[in-house]
Amino acid sequence: MLFLRGRELEVLERAFRSGRAQLIVVYGRRRLGKTTLVREFIKGKKGLYLFTPRGSIVNILDNYSREVRSQLGSWVSFSSWFDFLDFLDATSRERFVVVMDEFQWLGESQASSISLIQDLWDRRLAKSRIVLILVGSAVGMIERLALKGDSPLFGRKTTELRLSPLPYFRARVLWEGLSEEKRIEAYGVFGGTPAYMVQYSKTRSLKWNILTNILMRGAPLSSEPEALLSQELRSPGVYMSILERIASGVRGLPLGKLRVAEGNVIPYIRTLEKMDIVERIVPAGLSRYGARNTLYTFRDEFFRFWFKYVHPNRWMIELGKEDEIMETIQKTLNQYLSYTFEKILLELVSLWSGRKLLGKRLPILSEVKPYWKGDVELDVCGLGENTLVAGEAKWSEKQISAKEIYNALNRAEEVAETFKKKETLLIIASRKGFTKNAEMVEDEKIVTLTLEKMAKAFNRLQTQERGR
Repeated sequence: MLFLRGRELEVLERAFRSGRAQLIVVYGRRRLGKTTLVREFIKGKKGLYLFTPRGSIVNILDNYSREVRSQLGSWVSFSSWFDFLDFLDATSRERFVVVMDEFQWLGESQASSISLIQDLWDRRLAKSRIVLILVGSAVGMIERLALKGDSPLFGRKTTELRLSPLPYFRARVLWEGLSEEKRIEAYGVFGGTPAYMVQYSKTRSLKWNILTNILMRGAPLSSEPEALLSQELRSPGVYMSILERIASGVRGLPLGKLRVAEGNVIPYIRTLEKMDIVERIVPAGLSRYGARNTLYTFRDEFFRFWFKYVHPNRWMIELGKEDEIMETIQKTLNQYLSYTFEKILLELVSLWSGRKLLGKRLPILSEVKPYWKGDVELDVCGLGENTLVAGEAKWSEKQISAKEIYNALNRAEEVAETFKKKETLLIIASRKGFTKNAEMVEDEKIVTLTLEKMAKAFNRLQTQERGR
């Protein structure tokens, strides 16, 4: 599998090269590639990878003992947590990496274990050469153990690395060789979670990939979101109902339309935000218009796809009617992908802040968000010091005309007046390109992007990043 976490790997490498003792916390929900990242990092280094099973401290120590014997060839048998801490202390005399994966189960099995690591760190390890990496997936528990002000390891960690779903800019690399349109389709369905992305076969059609990987009974991703929520949360059914409700909106839903049977919905939403399943989006210049314009939407496209098309139709899957679901998906897929395309354009504008795009320099943007107020909407609204950069994403079956371009420019200039910006730059992206009269438009205020041009822009950024 192509390694997709190069930036995060470089964070770990810099910490290693420092030569100083390092206490690194790597966290994020399951399936985002944390274990792959730390295993890639430890290659070629003196080190040890330890998986922490959920269970009693005896089970954990037995597993640690086996891993040490297997990886280092040293005969050890940890009969107590203090034995393991003595082992850590002994390894710290040289540059040695110890990875403790799923370390949150330590706190569950023996409450004092994390505090004892803290004590050893303060007394000995902080002055050593050890690189201790604690990896966890239960985000709320990780916060209680390592990230909050009253947690045992707060103030000791030297690096904190949170893994989130990959943005399109990084995810598209996995599907190298496909057209940009097919990459966007793949991202819109499988999202930016590496474990889901790798299920997509580049040699097969999108329909085949959806049927084989998601819709059919027993498919690898057929019940993945439900399984993940059940593993991580106490009331998965409540979260499932909230997410299905969010999926019913085109972009998302305001808080006022989200309900739970009893109590306040906000704690549930906050948990979903911490898990990078849901995110809050606000229009540019929110402070002007108030928090009532806030929407909650999906952070990862696979969850959006699954809760829109799979979860409401589970009964049909059980009856073997996945072909009927596929017919519905094919009829509505372009509408569904139109929001994916909007998010990708917003990402591109953010990445090109302060750079030249097709000969036109974008200003440094202090804010890049969607915009909506009344009947006026912009897919992208970037605020520079004197310039408003507007983005319009057109995922339609037809080419965009010059008239449509200027209508979009008029909307953008109306919003620019609202924000008291003297200049306007419109970036309009079209899946099917532009008509001949639109291609002849030469205006300093307009940038037209075909999928081919977008591909070149993303490729150029990736080339520059690899060259750093």
